[in-house]
Amino acid sequence: MIKKIFILGSASLLSLSLAACSDTSAKETGASEKTDKTTSAQTESAENNENEEPEMDEQKEMAIDTLKEIVKDAESGIVYRFSTGFKIGESTRKEVYAAISEPEETLGEFDFYHGSMGQASYQIAYDKNNVMKEARYFGTNVERQTNLGGITREDLLEYIGEPASEREIPDTGETNIVYFVGDYELQFILAKDGTTDHVNLLEK
Repeated sequence: MIKKIFILGSASLLSLSLAACSDTSAKETGASEKTDKTTSAQTESAENNENEEPEMDEQKEMAIDTLKEIVKDAESGIVYRFSTGFKIGESTRKEVYAAISEPEETLGEFDFYHGSMGQASYQIAYDKNNVMKEARYFGTNVERQTNLGGITREDLLEYIGEPASEREIPDTGETNIVYFVGDYELQFILAKDGTTDHVNLLEK
């Protein structure tokens, strides 16, 4: 009888010991799974952030490419992406009208061509002989961060250098930053938010 009780007691202790081990293992497994889920979530979040950054960089790169092209064209007096390379001091009103058509609107001395569907807006002024004397490029409203909306004063200083002059425009609160490129004057009109609103090209 004593021997049977001893055997039963040993079996009970073994059973309790196994249950305790099983419970501890379950807790450790749960903790491990929780840690794995947290690590996975953190990794996914980091990957998402990394995926967002290149898009911002790509937009900025496109804006800087636009800036470089504007300056390059301006050195030859060419109005940036205005039809087939019209030039300040050479192209006539008749040539522009034949290639593009008459403007949708006239504001003071400027012919105003409204942009649409990703096309840029322009204002063009002519002298008394109907020769183009000034062009204003307003960029596009669609994905504006990839063109003028992505160009700041810091970008101008970095990629063009110190301007010939810089002044505030009291009536609008804008800033006019002027560069001389070749025989021409290139003006960047910055809005209150610090981005470029439009660009003016005219003879010195």
